[in-house]
Amino acid sequence: MNYRTRTLLIGSLIGALIGALAGYLYFNSNVKMNEAGEEQLPVPSAGDALKLGLSLLGVLRLITG
Repeated sequence: MNYRTRTLLIGSLIGALIGALAGYLYFNSNVKMNEAGEEQLPVPSAGDALKLGLSLLGVLRLITG
């Protein structure tokens, strides 16, 4: 396995782990109970989604720059 393939594989694994951790933390901090007693996540607003997307682009820019 060459250096480029190994780097892409390790980066993908790290990204998947960070994504799973982010989902876990988001779920635990935002879960609400509905009337039926089931867990429910509130829908993020368009502004929150835009802020997240721009923040992720900024992080990628820092990594590549």
